[in-house]
Amino acid sequence: MRDIRITENEAGQRLDRFLRKLLKKASLSEIYKRIRTGKIKVNGKKSREANMLVVGDIVTLNNIDMGVEPLPKKKAAKCGDIKIVYEDENIIIVDKPAGLLSHPQSAQDKDTLIYRIQHYLESAEGLSSSPTFSPAICNRLDRNTAGLVIAAKNYKSLKAINEMIRARSLKKLYLCVVKGITEANGEIIGLLEKNENSRKAFLAGEGDERGKEAKTYYEKKCDNVEYSLLSVELVTGRFHQIRAHLSSIGHPVIGDAKYGDKRVNEYFEKRFGLNHQFLMAHILIFNNPPKELQYLKNKTWHSSMPEEYEAIIKHLFGQRTL
Repeated sequence: MRDIRITENEAGQRLDRFLRKLLKKASLSEIYKRIRTGKIKVNGKKSREANMLVVGDIVTLNNIDMGVEPLPKKKAAKCGDIKIVYEDENIIIVDKPAGLLSHPQSAQDKDTLIYRIQHYLESAEGLSSSPTFSPAICNRLDRNTAGLVIAAKNYKSLKAINEMIRARSLKKLYLCVVKGITEANGEIIGLLEKNENSRKAFLAGEGDERGKEAKTYYEKKCDNVEYSLLSVELVTGRFHQIRAHLSSIGHPVIGDAKYGDKRVNEYFEKRFGLNHQFLMAHILIFNNPPKELQYLKNKTWHSSMPEEYEAIIKHLFGQRTL
């Protein structure tokens, strides 16, 4: 027998959904049978699958004849450091370097941003543990995109930030250098499709409704005869959206191996050692957060500029930083 006290990290969800997360080896039919026969109880009483859990509830499990035990939470492996931009009891914002995965893509990926964040938080004093919730990244970046990433420390904050993303009240501004001279301002709107075989995104053709709505706005900060420095607002967050959108209008991001210009990429790699796209999540603004995060309303955070990016900006546009 095992008693689990429901905290804010588990509250607000159905009993059956909580149990699916907790008992990862059990089938849904086993869980339902256990609930119906009273072998899983809430506050000492039989419950229903759709019962909404609240803070303070006690879920009692008896797995003697079920053959399924709650899986122990894995300790995050020690890995690289993180650069913290902001932290409070609900969220942590970190500056991700280019070249680091946000999440593992295979069992061989031992050093990722989420592992670094979890290890840091598990090592910090006072971090509350949950049987079903682990700190989670809210706005993942591609491996070779640098910049600001938000991680939620608890379930209520994860829901709040996801709500902000859906409502588009989390403003995300990116900085990039692209080939060619762009308009002073522009917008790219259309359906964006993802090719699973090539792992590339492309704008859907006229009449093709298989893609997802994608909106990208940009503002040119400066240019020279060959390149432009852009501030890009990511309105929607589709797969490779900024890179695919800018490439589709003839202005690929420099250093981009998938969507870029090979000759341009070779030049910047040889001269500056740039072996990935010059694209960074530069600014985050909490325009209108839900009540759980209202204390962060209108807060703005900036990423720090990597030295190689500063060198490129100075070389191309005659200025060190923005």
